[in-house]
Amino acid sequence: MRTLLTCTCLTPIALIAAVPVHAATVIDEEHKSAIATGTDNDDIKITKDGSVKLESGTAVTINSDHDITNEGKILISDADGAQGIFAEAGRSGTITNKGSIVIDEDYTAEDDDEDGDLDGPFAEGKDRYGIRTEGAFTGSVV
Repeated sequence: MRTLLTCTCLTPIALIAAVPVHAATVIDEEHKSAIATGTDNDDIKITKDGSVKLESGTAVTINSDHDITNEGKILISDADGAQGIFAEAGRSGTITNKGSIVIDEDYTAEDDDEDGDLDGPFAEGKDRYGIRTEGAFTGSVV
């Protein structure tokens, strides 16, 4: 008498296939070019050891429905129109900033009339944003 014993276990495969997998683009060292969620269709995580440093433009763009986590540094100096994190209108996700976003310039106001307070503008640059949304953004900024 022959007995054939078989075991099929397709349930785990079916469950894995049914659950969407969200990968993350991880920045864990100095990065000198702009990054966007839509490039690799991923979430973006800048670790505490990572940074995005640009001379101008937008460091991180949400152009797909994904999340951004910054635990490191985003830095743009002396550039008009600079944006640390920018979310396009109509996108959704979560922007979490546990690190630093520095959009600065090398400018020091002076006391021209010697009355003890600084005169002139607070800054010379314009249109600079740490976190900016273009319009309707569904999600959280933490």
